[in-house]
Amino acid sequence: MIYYTENEIKEEIEKGKIILLRENQVYDVTEFADRHPGGREYLAKQVGNDVTQQMKNETPHQHSLAAYTILKKYCVGSLMQKNGELRHRNGTVKSINGKTNGIANGVCHSNGAVHSNGHSVQHDNSNPDDPIDWNEPILFQVPKLGDRYFEWVHRPTDGHLRLMKSEVCEFFSQCPWYVVPLVWIPIVLLMLYTSYTNLQEEPCSFAVSITKGIELILKAFGNTVDDYNLSIPVSAYHMPLLFVIGFLLWTLDEYVIHRWLFHLCPPSNFPVIVILHFLFHGQHHKAPMDKMRLVFPPIPAAGLGVLVYSVYCLFMPCTMALTVFAGSISGYIVYDMIHYYLHHGTPYGSYFKSLKRYHVKHHYQDQQKGFGISSKMWDYPFGTLIKE
Repeated sequence: MIYYTENEIKEEIEKGKIILLRENQVYDVTEFADRHPGGREYLAKQVGNDVTQQMKNETPHQHSLAAYTILKKYCVGSLMQKNGELRHRNGTVKSINGKTNGIANGVCHSNGAVHSNGHSVQHDNSNPDDPIDWNEPILFQVPKLGDRYFEWVHRPTDGHLRLMKSEVCEFFSQCPWYVVPLVWIPIVLLMLYTSYTNLQEEPCSFAVSITKGIELILKAFGNTVDDYNLSIPVSAYHMPLLFVIGFLLWTLDEYVIHRWLFHLCPPSNFPVIVILHFLFHGQHHKAPMDKMRLVFPPIPAAGLGVLVYSVYCLFMPCTMALTVFAGSISGYIVYDMIHYYLHHGTPYGSYFKSLKRYHVKHHYQDQQKGFGISSKMWDYPFGTLIKE
């Protein structure tokens, strides 16, 4: 173990390092600061301070067990007391002779590993019976967890996850943030152009069916149902309205997909479903600070897109659905950019700062609430709002 005097810690801070103390242990979190869920500024404010009590306080939030596990990775030594003694957490005192930065047995060790691709990963050894071999791709190992999978996947780690052995498959399982607008904006423009030309040539009509309850009321007054069927003509002039409707529909799609698909507890006796759950969303909860596994890769996103478009076509003509779907895709682009910004940006303005705190609580405090990401709107009526 390396022992640091207060002067040596000040020297490291003067070099621009972000050094924190906790229970007489010294942590260099400089490399982690930009990935810190609460934002870099929170760590910068605590430089040189003991954060033991701060991590226990409920303001800004009480840190989870995962936070302490991740913090261990950045322990670089122990604090030398002014009298030349080191006081360990168990109360024992060890006198140090000679150079303060000599190596001795201690309690602080890094448990990180480095993959062949150069990315580090934090071993999740909070459960000694964890069957995952972190030195190998983990996607096809997750079914080994059985009934423990859902609890395990919501115990975050810091670092990069390698999912597959194949370099090609691994490449397409990752996605930098800028790929989302680069791929989907041209597709949105193409859909709008196609819808516009079709509606110009042949406007369609949107049939509005009355409900069974209204049908009974109408019959009670001696009216026939056919007298009250509505057929609304739709032309290219209605496209702005359809686009806005699609954009707003995405907010509901976002909530429904996130809650009832991504946060569905997969049955452990169906390994394929467990693997798919981890591939689609579980990996993000396991490694929420991994920049390459945050936004949705285009290939699986296209699969979900086809599903959403097909649902829209059940309720409206396909030409009309194309404009609505273009609005939904635009909403998806905004959602993915906001999601990335909340994890890796430094939000300005009260709205985004509040949203970042809210999403941090979803990952680290209550994973079964707070399903709204770009907004909290649908958490209110569905009763899944995380209280501040």
